[in-house]
Amino acid sequence: MQHLNIKKLTFCLTLAIAASNASLADTIAVDASLNAQVNNQTKKQSVNSSPSKPSIRSCPSDFQQVKISDDARQCQAFDESKTAVMVYHSPRSPSELLNVYQTAHPALKTHTPVSGRTLLSSEDKGVRVIISPDNTGSQVDILVTSTTK
Repeated sequence: MQHLNIKKLTFCLTLAIAASNASLADTIAVDASLNAQVNNQTKKQSVNSSPSKPSIRSCPSDFQQVKISDDARQCQAFDESKTAVMVYHSPRSPSELLNVYQTAHPALKTHTPVSGRTLLSSEDKGVRVIISPDNTGSQVDILVTSTTK
């Protein structure tokens, strides 16, 4: 009987070790990804960078004439031939940021939230602001589309 219990114990320990290695591998991959992001943020943007890659920089007060919250952090700008995108994080709640954008841009139409995300858009859909909840505040995505770019 004791022999059977040892086999069960060995099997359980093997499963536990395999599961912990999988978790450890996920943690290492996430840590490596975060380290890469931090390293990218600290490097200066090169003069010959591709326009399709994001540029992480200090957050401006506005982007393509759309206000950016004064407490914005981790701003990333993408500038393509027809669409410009700015993504940033704010410690404010989504409702606080919604108020900021409704005050700064009253012409933007506020749509019903979907999965916690609120869309504000211009009548011609040339400007879209998406406010999403985040564990430590909100993420804001600003998309500006132009047919004349």
